[in-house]
Amino acid sequence: MNNPCFVVTGYNNTRIYDVAKLRDLCHGTYRAKVVLVTEQAKPQDHAAADVVLVAPLGAVESADAALPIAAELGRLGLRPIGILPFSDRGVPLGAWLARHFGLPGAEPREAAVGLDKRHYRGLEAAATTHPDGFRPLLSLPARTLGEFEAAVARLGGTAFVKPANEGNSRGCQVVPDLSRCPEIWAALAPYHDSGVLVETLVRDAREYSWDFVGGTRWLTEKHTTQDRFRAEVQQIVPAPLEPDRADELDRAGEHVRQLVSPGNGAFHNELFLREEGVSAVETNMRPAGMHIWDLARLSFADFDPWRAWLHWAVTGEFKPGRPEPRAFSGIRMLRAPGDGVLASLPDVRELADALGIPLHRAAFAASPADRVSADVTDNAGFVGHIVLVADDAKTLVDQLDGLADTIEARITLRDR
Repeated sequence: MNNPCFVVTGYNNTRIYDVAKLRDLCHGTYRAKVVLVTEQAKPQDHAAADVVLVAPLGAVESADAALPIAAELGRLGLRPIGILPFSDRGVPLGAWLARHFGLPGAEPREAAVGLDKRHYRGLEAAATTHPDGFRPLLSLPARTLGEFEAAVARLGGTAFVKPANEGNSRGCQVVPDLSRCPEIWAALAPYHDSGVLVETLVRDAREYSWDFVGGTRWLTEKHTTQDRFRAEVQQIVPAPLEPDRADELDRAGEHVRQLVSPGNGAFHNELFLREEGVSAVETNMRPAGMHIWDLARLSFADFDPWRAWLHWAVTGEFKPGRPEPRAFSGIRMLRAPGDGVLASLPDVRELADALGIPLHRAAFAASPADRVSADVTDNAGFVGHIVLVADDAKTLVDQLDGLADTIEARITLRDR
């Protein structure tokens, strides 16, 4: 077992491109292979990783789960030097593997919080102290329609509902009044068995994430759609904030980390900034999605979150600090202009050049002949995205608005 490797446990949605990025870094920096553990091997998995192993993810409750993987790595002559839990469902297995190989990682008893949102609310409710300005949200589980209606009634007739074991904004939606409960509960049918949470509907709040890797942390400004379903549509790094409000968010994000797992190397803690303080939306014990780590690499001087994660995974070292801003970067998701079959997509670089907007990146997730909808139910419902960089936040947002509006106006549909 002389060949070093990093073990990546799972990936969310389409993030196989990030696994390929990690593989290139591991090859170049550590001369190590990347082993991807997934629940169902796909062709793109083999293209992105050196070795693909199939194993159950999710609620792993025993150290025995690490044994088949350890045996297969031994057979292949591979020696793990770092464990990288890369999906919510991969966090528990990653913790057991870290313990088995004596590598940095969350304690297995802590890792369930990264998978099941009910565990975090339990920790939050049990905490004896919170930082100044921290406002826990009331969160009620529901297993039946009756419990769902009772929870919404207790919250005053409105609520925000989400599955306990999902990410990517899947299943998240607003309950506007009690009369809608039967319809919404029926739509939540895929999540009844795994659990549903009914929480305070927070209005007039700004949304942020506290992002963390190996001791370095920063704040990201998040915008979500304001429809019945809530999907993340824009991220800005670093978040443009007044210093006192940034400090409130920083204290809250660190508080959540300490409640959950001080030894875990990566966090994406989602927060509401309210007039009366800060509330935690949820915690994620893995790298942020929506290219937030790539935005951080563009926005901060001499900082690469991916390299920092690998360094932590090998050494367990935490280097507390905030990176030095050098620019503002942002991602905007693109929506279809209506419901139908995609007929054509515009040339984004040509549009950006015509507007005088420097384009860093653009990509479409949908292709002509795909069926699309203007009703985005989760983060996978967008047709593409753009990434821009600017010297100040106002210019960045204005350019994101202008380019996105222009692109969406030039997407054409056909009825069938």
